[in-house]
Amino acid sequence: MPNTPRKAFPSDLPEGLKPRLRLFLSIDLVGSTAFKQSRQAWLPALLDFYRDFDRIVHAQYRAFRQRSNAFVAPPEFWKSNGDELLYTCDLETRAQAVDAIRIWMSALSAYRSDLATLTDDLDVKSTAWIALFPAPNSEVFFRRGGAQFRSDASENPILLQAEMRDQWYGGKTRHDIIRDFVGPSIDTGFRLSGWASPRRLVLSADLAFLLTSAYPVAEEPLPLHFSGAQKLRGVVGDQPYPMIWLPVGAGEREDVGDAGIGRHLSDPVMLRSFCEAIIEQNYKVFTPFFLADAPDGDTDFGWAPPYIITRIISDWHAEKRHRTAA
Repeated sequence: MPNTPRKAFPSDLPEGLKPRLRLFLSIDLVGSTAFKQSRQAWLPALLDFYRDFDRIVHAQYRAFRQRSNAFVAPPEFWKSNGDELLYTCDLETRAQAVDAIRIWMSALSAYRSDLATLTDDLDVKSTAWIALFPAPNSEVFFRRGGAQFRSDASENPILLQAEMRDQWYGGKTRHDIIRDFVGPSIDTGFRLSGWASPRRLVLSADLAFLLTSAYPVAEEPLPLHFSGAQKLRGVVGDQPYPMIWLPVGAGEREDVGDAGIGRHLSDPVMLRSFCEAIIEQNYKVFTPFFLADAPDGDTDFGWAPPYIITRIISDWHAEKRHRTAA
């Protein structure tokens, strides 16, 4: 993977166009369809899931912050997708990726323990992946009903998106805007969720590469497992995609069988090399790494391919042209 030096961005580049690497985390109820169809009073269990997991994941985050001097952004609720809850957080260093995954695994364990005391009919599965913004993935913004914006932007979708983006990143009056995330990395994450199971937290290959790269600074390596490669429909040209996962489970759920759990842990150096090779072969599909300079001096990933930098600057120049013409 070429280590292209970071290029300077224009001084007037809006905050919302500055590169950001984000971690995405999904938790999905398993067995919910049969659960809903087998009883009339199914809604309370779903509402409990929404409330209880959110409470638990933030409690685990606070517990981590209390026992550690390390900073990691808190998990931010993105949206629900039926029986699936999606969270995201910004990453600035490789160590933050490890910490965020540990927090998430603790939340999964705590929630599963609580769920096991309530019902044997439901469980959860989880997926994690990363995505770089504003390229090759994008944020899109929507007005809530009745929200008003500048009239000169209302007929121009580029200016309207820019106005909502600037309002969002300005940190004021976000209540009338909805933010969503789209792009190849987001699609890959949703595809990967089909491989997840109650015992396997499935990771994207680029996230696994990032986590294995953090081993020199992490207290203890994460127990990554590798179960070969399979086709993931529509991803990397339908070439085989590595199935990389972390074992999860707690309480009564630990006795659920999974033949893969007994495998030897993957050698982190070999796994990292394998992921790196796949990323290099499909570099325009996988997330480029762009981690900001941080107080801990973690600058090894503070770069982005020239085509990403060029696209961001080109989009900014196009936006300014539209502003001038408006």
